[in-house]
Amino acid sequence: MGFTGKHIRRWPPILILLLLYWNSCRADQGWEGHSLHLTWENDGTRDTDRHYTQGARLRYLSSDTATPGWMRKISHAIPTFGFEVSATKFGVELGQEIYTPEDLEALQPLPKDRPYAGWLYGAILLQRRGPDPASIPVLEEFRLDLGIIGPESQAEDTQKVWHGRDPRGWDNQLETEPGFAFRYERSYLLRARSQTLWTADFIPRANASAGNIDTHLGLGAIVRLGYNIPDQFETPEGKTRKKFGAYLFGGGGGRVVLRNIFLDGNTWHSSQSVDKHWLVGDAHVGVALVLKAVEFTAGHYYRTHEFKGQAHSDSYGSATISIKF
Repeated sequence: MGFTGKHIRRWPPILILLLLYWNSCRADQGWEGHSLHLTWENDGTRDTDRHYTQGARLRYLSSDTATPGWMRKISHAIPTFGFEVSATKFGVELGQEIYTPEDLEALQPLPKDRPYAGWLYGAILLQRRGPDPASIPVLEEFRLDLGIIGPESQAEDTQKVWHGRDPRGWDNQLETEPGFAFRYERSYLLRARSQTLWTADFIPRANASAGNIDTHLGLGAIVRLGYNIPDQFETPEGKTRKKFGAYLFGGGGGRVVLRNIFLDGNTWHSSQSVDKHWLVGDAHVGVALVLKAVEFTAGHYYRTHEFKGQAHSDSYGSATISIKF
C-alpha cells in the first residue's frame, strides 16, 4: 500500500510531537552526580615497550552538591575571568606513569635516548562550570599533583609484572625526587543545534602546567559526533536521567614545553637527560559507548618527536571506564 496525500498530511504533527519528546530528553547523562573513572594507557600496540610505556590512574569526582565548604571558599576567591560559576566539583586522583628508552637490553645509560623513570602521584582538583557572557558553556579545572620520582614510584616492579618483561637498565633510572605540578585547563562547548539526539560538538581548550615535573603551555580542540553525547558542561538544578548513547571523537593540539623531568632529568641531582623539543604536537581518535550509568571510552593517541635524536614518533592506546552514581 502506497502513501497518499492524506497519509503525508498526518506526518507534520507526528514529527513535531517526536521532536518535542526527543528534545525534552536531552540531558547531561547524570554528570551532575558523583563519578569514578579508571584509565589505563599502554604502548602495547607494539611488540616492545618504548618511551611512554604505561600509565594508570583512578579519579573520583564529587557531585555538584557535595563540594566541601573549604573548597567552595577557594573557588569563590579565584577570579573567573569571563564566565559565571554555576556548579563546582571536588576531586582526587591516584596515578602512576612509566617511561623507558627504546633499547631495554642495554645495561648502561643511553645518551641519545630518554632515561628510565617512574612517577607515582596523588592529586587534588577543583572543577568549575558555567556560561560565559555569550552563553557558551565553560568548564575549567585546577589541579595539584604531588608525588615521587625514582625507585619509590614502583615503576620497575609494575613493568616487570604487568608487561612480563625484564628490562636491564632500571639501575639507571632518575634519582629519588619529590615532585609537584600545578595544572590548569579551560574548555568551551560549541554544540551544533539539533532537534534530535544526534549531536556534533566542537570543544576548544587551553591548558598550562607549572612545576618541577612539568611546565608547559598548550592549546587544542576535540570534535565529538554521535547519539546522545553526554554534556559534562551542563549545570542542571536537579538530577538528570542516565540513558544510552554512543559517539566518535578526535582531536589534537600542541604545547610549548619549558620543562619535562622525564626528558630533562632530575632537578637537583646529576642524571641522564636528552635535549628536548620545545614544541610537541598530539592527535587522537576514539569511540565511546554510554550504557546509562557506565561509560566506556577507547582511543589511540599520537605524539610527535619529544627529543632530538628520537628515531620514531610515539603512540599509545587508552581505555577508560566511568561509573556515575
